[in-house]
Amino acid sequence: MAHAYDEFAPYFDAWQEAFGGAYDDLILPRLSELLARHAPGARRVADLGIGTGSLVIALARRGFEVVGVDVSRPMLAVARGKVGAAGLEHAVTLVEADIRDLALEPRIDAAICVYTVVNQLAEDGDLDHLLAGVHRSLVPGGVFVFEVNLPAAYARFWSGLETVQAGAIRIRRTHARLAANLVEARVTIEEADGSVRHDRIVQRAYEATELEPALARSGFTVADVERFDPFGGAGEPTKALWVAQRRRT
Repeated sequence: MAHAYDEFAPYFDAWQEAFGGAYDDLILPRLSELLARHAPGARRVADLGIGTGSLVIALARRGFEVVGVDVSRPMLAVARGKVGAAGLEHAVTLVEADIRDLALEPRIDAAICVYTVVNQLAEDGDLDHLLAGVHRSLVPGGVFVFEVNLPAAYARFWSGLETVQAGAIRIRRTHARLAANLVEARVTIEEADGSVRHDRIVQRAYEATELEPALARSGFTVADVERFDPFGGAGEPTKALWVAQRRRT
């Protein structure tokens, strides 16, 4: 079965670099600070929806034992090559799985889910399935740090046509609103030899009024919420990092 980002996988890193650098470099300091504050003893950490694995590598280099989970086989193939090139096979386990069906053993001390992966869980019930899987995969008292897009992100980055030249590759994203809380990006990848690939990404905007009760009924308490703009500027925040703690009982 094809998944979102399957066709995008070979070009994803170049696409990110075309915006001025990898998102990992922007988000990692915030993640490190939140883990140090809320899970100072964490050793075994899962990264959910790893994409091409750059964050997995960064976490492993900081001494964590990392489990990287993604449903896209092409994305995992890119990530596996990068982990091998970094010489970190001993510290990283890559798992092909749907994060809505998560059941990791042994259990993890912390889970991380960024790159707006949560927003890509667009069907009714997806959020509850994700939280249930994270809950059963965490040790009691473990933390779940996840990122969501705020409304300003969709106004700024998910409207109209976006064209990015990444080396010899041209990537076009055409955005459309499918419903009040659903947006779509249709991706066209034009290679130098004239070949064209297509991908489709749908995201769901999650408000605090939906996240808070979902966390509570899944056995989590909210420990922190940080709203920010990772891309700089003094405008409205575009992202939110939530820290949820699994109840000990």
